[in-house]
Amino acid sequence: METTEQTEDFKPSKITIKVKLIGIISAIIIFALSLMIFLASAFFRNDNEKRIQENTLKLTEVIGQRVESELSSVFHNLRINALVLESGGQKDTILRLFFENYPNIFYFGVGVRSAEGIRPLTAIFNDKFINSTSITKDDILNLHKVHSINLQPAFSGATVMINASPGFQVPAYAIAIPLKKGEQTTVLFAYSASTALLQAFSNSGITTTYMVGPTGAVIAHPDEKLVLSNADISSSPIVQALLQSRIDNGQIRFTDSDSVVRLASFKKMPVAGLGIISTVPEEKAMEEVYNIQRRNILILFIILGTAVLVVFFYSRSLTTPVVKLVDATKQIEAGDFQIEVKPASGDEIGILTNSFIKMGAGLEEREKVKQILGSMIDPTVVQEAMKDLAALKRGAERQITAFFSDVAGFSAISEKLTSVDLASVLNEYLSAMTLILKEHDGVLDKYIGDAIVGIWNAPIDVENHTMKAAEASVKMIARLAELRDYWKSNNMYIKEAQEMDVRIGLNYGPAKTGFMGTDALASYTMMGDTVNLAARLEAAAKDYGVNILVADSVHEQIGNQLLLRKLDKVRVKGKNEPVTLYELIGKADDFAQGRVDAVHEFELGISAYFKKDFSSAIKILEKIDTIRGEKDKAAHMLIERCQTYLLEPPPENWDGVFTRTHK
Repeated sequence: METTEQTEDFKPSKITIKVKLIGIISAIIIFALSLMIFLASAFFRNDNEKRIQENTLKLTEVIGQRVESELSSVFHNLRINALVLESGGQKDTILRLFFENYPNIFYFGVGVRSAEGIRPLTAIFNDKFINSTSITKDDILNLHKVHSINLQPAFSGATVMINASPGFQVPAYAIAIPLKKGEQTTVLFAYSASTALLQAFSNSGITTTYMVGPTGAVIAHPDEKLVLSNADISSSPIVQALLQSRIDNGQIRFTDSDSVVRLASFKKMPVAGLGIISTVPEEKAMEEVYNIQRRNILILFIILGTAVLVVFFYSRSLTTPVVKLVDATKQIEAGDFQIEVKPASGDEIGILTNSFIKMGAGLEEREKVKQILGSMIDPTVVQEAMKDLAALKRGAERQITAFFSDVAGFSAISEKLTSVDLASVLNEYLSAMTLILKEHDGVLDKYIGDAIVGIWNAPIDVENHTMKAAEASVKMIARLAELRDYWKSNNMYIKEAQEMDVRIGLNYGPAKTGFMGTDALASYTMMGDTVNLAARLEAAAKDYGVNILVADSVHEQIGNQLLLRKLDKVRVKGKNEPVTLYELIGKADDFAQGRVDAVHEFELGISAYFKKDFSSAIKILEKIDTIRGEKDKAAHMLIERCQTYLLEPPPENWDGVFTRTHK
């Protein structure tokens, strides 16, 4: 018994020895080379990242020095020319030389604070710049009117530089430098095209360098659109790092708004709170690292493929005899015992193969016996007998659900059918019903002509077996209706067969189950009062005109899970204890409302019957046919009794039990 259970629990591995050998070697190679690739890539990546950060930082410093030098020169010369504007002298010559050296400055002057920003005291236009463009002096004055308000911090002593591009035709910037303090503080202001400044911030390979002001607004950038729109990029992590840093340079790695990971450096300038930023997309910066990784992975697959081929061909010499033996095992498992495998060597595998061939011959004989038994006995019984035949022979007292079914008027059908059609219709009917019985975990006891005898909860335990037996019975009635429709639509058999109906009796209770008979010949069956009552319920179903008749013991087990109709309370022949009978109908949702209403009306009628209110019972029961839409035999039978009791009243101690005089 223990060996059988261990065999059933065994689950063969889908991984062959060959695959295991290949897997082990592959795992070792993959682990070793992957570790090497990972470490090499990590070291190279870290080194590459440091070099990129150093380069971007160096680039910000170089550009920062260049911009600082340029702006310092501009500031210095602007101060000189501011003095010229105020003092007179060779004004035209000096200004001409200034504009020749700084052709992009198109307007500058000295001004004082006003509500609008800076009111020029004296100012001058670069006529040469204006004449070479479509920009007018009015455009420049409007530009000053818009942006001078942002230059007012210069009156507090700070040098100011802003992006003056918005609303102007070309990228431009404005600067303001405090000049003197006295009764009236003045500032030097100037407006310049950003052409020369932007040249310092053109893209250098994969590096993007740009300059921002103290609020995070773009002043110079390779993307001219950002300059013209005076884009505010203060939310960028690198800009925030620059603005919040207490030192003048730094490096970070961040993800921008487009989900691009970048390596970045910044450099603070000592002029006007400006900052230089350089960024590099990490993916492009690390492109060579990824190329090396891909080459290393390719090498890994080449080595792995070579190793797999070597192990594959070597393992074939070890596994081929085993594979043949496995195939022979599957052949026997499938029921083919004519195996053709032969020992290929005299070693342990050869000895095993020879023993296997002998075992197959013995199994073939055993399988023949099993097939013969399986065609005559329910497979569940056969399986249990193979596990412990002695236990089944001893028998056991079990709580079971007994099932009996019989075709109504089958004798009349069999007399009119040919032997071929009789066998065909009977086999078709029995096959359909037995399939349902097995689907609901029932065990076939026997066939008695057209009758079927079934057991639930023996020889093996079946959870909720009474409910399963009830559901199987309901499904059998529905399946028979489908068979009738099929036979009619295809004009099969005779009319009586096409109108075939079945009666079923169900009962729950204790019974003796096991092999009954002699030691030489026995069959698995059930015995006891529970079984006898189930058989009588099947016969009594005819009197009540119902398909499924069950005892109160079944009603107690299934409760209200299915629709049942209380039919009667009877004392069957041979038993003193009364039995309450119910019609098992099925799921209420599967029937028309009239059918369900008829059940409820019948309950009112039978309740009046048990209370000896026979007149009321008759009135109620007479409505059943109309509600149901067809004749209700059980209701008519109860009406006849009520009429009899009205003529000859029952005794005072009458308990409503009707004594059946026949089985």
